[in-house]
Amino acid sequence: MTKKKGVVWVSTVLYILISLAIIGIVIAALTPRINSAKDKATIEQTMIMLNSLDSTILQVNQVQGTKLENNFKMARGLLTIDANKNEISWQLDNSAYKYSEPGVLVTVGNIGAYTEQSQAGWKVTLTMEYNNMDIKFNNTDSEHILQPAETPYKLWIENKGSVHEMNQIDLSVS
Repeated sequence: MTKKKGVVWVSTVLYILISLAIIGIVIAALTPRINSAKDKATIEQTMIMLNSLDSTILQVNQVQGTKLENNFKMARGLLTIDANKNEISWQLDNSAYKYSEPGVLVTVGNIGAYTEQSQAGWKVTLTMEYNNMDIKFNNTDSEHILQPAETPYKLWIENKGSVHEMNQIDLSVS
C-alpha cells in the first residue's frame, strides 16, 4: 500500500512539473506577440490623438484671437513641441511593433510616420509639420517635451494673430 501511495505522489509531482513547463513555454512564445499588439494599439491611439490636436490647431489658425482646449492622455512615448522647427512629434522607443517600413517616411494625413531600428526593437516617430504657421510654446521659440502621465494633459491653443504673413499659434499646457 505504501508503494502505491509513493507512486501516486511522484506521478502527481511529475504531471505538475510538466504542466508548469508547458505553461512557461506558451507564455514565453506569446509575450512578444502581446507586446507587439500593445505597441500597435498605443501607436494607433496616438495617431487619433495627434489627428485631434492637428484638427484643433487648424481650427484655431482660421480666426485670429481664437483659443481652444485640447485634452489628451499619453501613457507611453514622448510628445515634443518644437517651436524652433514649427513641428510637433511623438516618439516611442524600443517598440515591439514595426509601424512602417524602416527608413521610409510614410504620410498619413498631416502626420509623417518614420520607423527605424533601435537597440531593443523599433523606434517609431510621428511628426506634424506646420510650415504655414509660426508655432510658439508659452510665447517662446523653445522646445518642450511632455512625458507620459496618469492624468490627461490640457493643451491650450491660441491664435495670437499674423506676424510676417503667418499666424502665430501659441501652445501652452495647464
